[in-house]
Amino acid sequence: MEIKVDLEIDFIELLTQLISEKDNENPEERNVRDLKCSQPVLGRWIDGCDFPFLMDTLALADGVFSQEFPGIELTQNERKEFARSLEDHCQECARCHAKQAEDIAWKLQIETAFAENKRAIGKALGQAAGKP
Repeated sequence: MEIKVDLEIDFIELLTQLISEKDNENPEERNVRDLKCSQPVLGRWIDGCDFPFLMDTLALADGVFSQEFPGIELTQNERKEFARSLEDHCQECARCHAKQAEDIAWKLQIETAFAENKRAIGKALGQAAGKP
């Protein structure tokens, strides 16, 4: 897909355009809201966060985690255990499983849009930085 980038379009608009074009090719119906979570305490974490981002955050090294989240004192082992609990819950709960799958699909869609449009994205970033 060839994307023409107008100097007037900023980088966020370009990404939105690329991702929404891809989204229209593979529309998915969201029925997660119709399901009930079997463990609402865990479900709030899954509902409130992008699942891949949450897992990546929990997997951070102790030094990075404590620097990014100074008020949260959880060791890497405690975070791994919590991540395992969330993943196990997603296997047992239809609502959270659907949300997890939706979040993973969204991440893959973004990664695909980036991979397929490296040149246009690079050009837009260069223009945003003031480079021709």
